[in-house]
Amino acid sequence: MLTRLNVSPNRMTLLRIKKRYAVSKRGLKLLKDKLEAMVKAFRDLYEEFERERRYIEDLMSEFNDAVDLYQAETSPLVREQLGQTRLFDVSYRLNTRTVFNIRVPFLEVELKPLPQPDLTLQTGPSFQRAISVYQELLPHLLKLGSLENALYLMSAEIEKTRRRSNALEYTLVPQLEMTLKWVQQYLDEMERSQTVRLMKIKNILEKARRG
Repeated sequence: MLTRLNVSPNRMTLLRIKKRYAVSKRGLKLLKDKLEAMVKAFRDLYEEFERERRYIEDLMSEFNDAVDLYQAETSPLVREQLGQTRLFDVSYRLNTRTVFNIRVPFLEVELKPLPQPDLTLQTGPSFQRAISVYQELLPHLLKLGSLENALYLMSAEIEKTRRRSNALEYTLVPQLEMTLKWVQQYLDEMERSQTVRLMKIKNILEKARRG
């Protein structure tokens, strides 16, 4: 249950609480606007993630088909020797991408094909197809992982912003409103009491003059 703030009921307190209340209301609006924009950015990012995932599923299906055909076309000995052969020069690069003021790391990879050994002449076209699809697939897999990490970071930031917004909307702002009302009522009551006392003193002085 919410309770008012523990403050002294005077004019200075009233002015201070009014200022704090105005700042809190303004901050609440900014947080709500930020939260709305972040949710929209999150949805856009999730749509990008889903597009990437579907594209990878298609590539994976194509890659698996090519590997199955390669295994059927190629002898186990050749497959074993090719499995021990380095086919690419792989380099990685870590970049950052800003998603709604959140810096998200994105890992990029570059695959440079190396000269193929003569063993590849003992394979069918499915081997070259599998290599080609793999070369396209790996960068997309890394991008998908980076997008998933970005979604996680954004969801954490959204949750943090939502908690701050809720704390203002459902705790601090109502407490300030209750405190403002109580201080104002207290001061009004004090003013009425002061007026009554002054009226009584005035009546006493008038009676004294007439007497």
